[in-house]
Amino acid sequence: MKIGNVLRQNTGFYKVAVVVFLLAAFSSCKKDKKSDGQAATPTPTLSATKAIKTFGFKADKNPGLINDVVGQIKGDTIYATAVAGTDLTGLVPEFTFDGDEVVINSSPQKSETNARDFSKPLTYTVVAADNSKKDYVVKFLDNGVPALYINTAGGAAVTSKDVYVSAILRTVSNFTDSSVMYKLDMKGHGNSTWSDMPKKPYRLKLSKKVSLFGLPETKNWILLANYADKSLMRNEMAFTVSRDLGRAFTPASKFIELYLNNVYLGNYQITQMVKEGTGLVDIEEQTNTSTTLPDLSGGYLIEQDLFPSGVYFRTTKNMPFVVKYPDDDIIIQQQKDYIKAHFQKAEDAMFAANFADPVNGYRKYFDVDTYVDYYIVNEVIGNPDVFRSTYLFKKRNDDKIYTGPIWDFDKAADNDNRLGEQVNGLMYTSAFEPKIWIKQLMLDRTFRQRIRNRWNEVKPKIMALPNTIDPLAAKLAYSQARNFVKWDILKKQSYLELKVNGSYAGEVQYLKDFLTNHIAWLDIKFNSADYQ
Repeated sequence: MKIGNVLRQNTGFYKVAVVVFLLAAFSSCKKDKKSDGQAATPTPTLSATKAIKTFGFKADKNPGLINDVVGQIKGDTIYATAVAGTDLTGLVPEFTFDGDEVVINSSPQKSETNARDFSKPLTYTVVAADNSKKDYVVKFLDNGVPALYINTAGGAAVTSKDVYVSAILRTVSNFTDSSVMYKLDMKGHGNSTWSDMPKKPYRLKLSKKVSLFGLPETKNWILLANYADKSLMRNEMAFTVSRDLGRAFTPASKFIELYLNNVYLGNYQITQMVKEGTGLVDIEEQTNTSTTLPDLSGGYLIEQDLFPSGVYFRTTKNMPFVVKYPDDDIIIQQQKDYIKAHFQKAEDAMFAANFADPVNGYRKYFDVDTYVDYYIVNEVIGNPDVFRSTYLFKKRNDDKIYTGPIWDFDKAADNDNRLGEQVNGLMYTSAFEPKIWIKQLMLDRTFRQRIRNRWNEVKPKIMALPNTIDPLAAKLAYSQARNFVKWDILKKQSYLELKVNGSYAGEVQYLKDFLTNHIAWLDIKFNSADYQ
């Protein structure tokens, strides 16, 4: 075969060979480029970052708030604190986050834009760029200051200390309604606190014993307004000292927000009433058939009161005593005669020539230990009313008169301009009359020594009292702010204040400084020759 023919027959083969050669060369070039470090573009990885960094509520964006609310992020829960009773149904939050977007049930949420209902826990979801998600639950708390709602029958006003008004109440803690309604009767309470001050204290008498806000069960409650005390703390400070001294009964109490007929009245302190009964002033029950001994000998609850009313008597030294139990509508003449005669015996022994005799003197009728504790509490808090309002009680088959519980400290701790500054002062010398009994007791060296010894026994606890003020102020932070919007008195004289401090922080510091310096001074005084 001729060469030309052969070439013509294999032309197709050569064409295929050339194509294969070129493809191989191109592939080899690509491999060479890869081996030279020029990588192909990778598929991008989407971020999985998703977190809420800050969360809160600005007061200027939420008219129902008194202060800005800064949320505390703990794990996957955001805690926000507000005054109990705050309307949470339309709040606008402010937040920052890392991630692609924030949603609620797939609905996008923008900071300072979307109003939401926070009356129940609300879940916010952060969506990352890779579409992974993280949930945060926003919960509102009341910072330990719950709300008490009272509605009177027909919305009737409470205008009397003597006439009860029928009502119902419910409690709300951490924005959770108790859903339990209690029937009660309600009236005014107090003397000057009722007659002289616009923010009124109240007495509640429930139809049965109940526990309110975790306090011990009782039927009778007092709502202290603490209007004259701009720190709101003086009564609680006194209760704290009394408990530290181990007194058998100190009224249990709790700070609350009070709403009467759906009107906010401010921060109040709900306390057990000073009453006879188990867990209260534990004395024996009296009936109108208790006419002979031993039943006639007790129990009795008495208040030494400068302004007596109801069933009361006076001793020959003109000391006024009100019989608080048996009640006015139960007590009979034999009981009135017995307790008056017994107090007269005690006073006679107190002023007898042998009054300091440990067996036949005043100690026969007067329990020194309970009185010394009462005296120390009142000196620590600097109570100007210590000797003109004192609770006492007597048990059956026991001749001794016991002192307590403590009560009424809103004008204490340098909060009464009639006394002047008392940082370095004793209520024994500065408090209001009548002081005839305490002056006589102080003539007994053994009594003075008992004060010194008891002081040194309990001194560590008393010295620690000022340390309890800042934590309590933090607890009251939101509540006090709203209270003093309702009662705009921080920068003005509202009653008998010795000093107007101009702010709540100033009032708290004033109280703390008084207690710190006064307790230090008392320590020197009670260990001086005056109490030897």
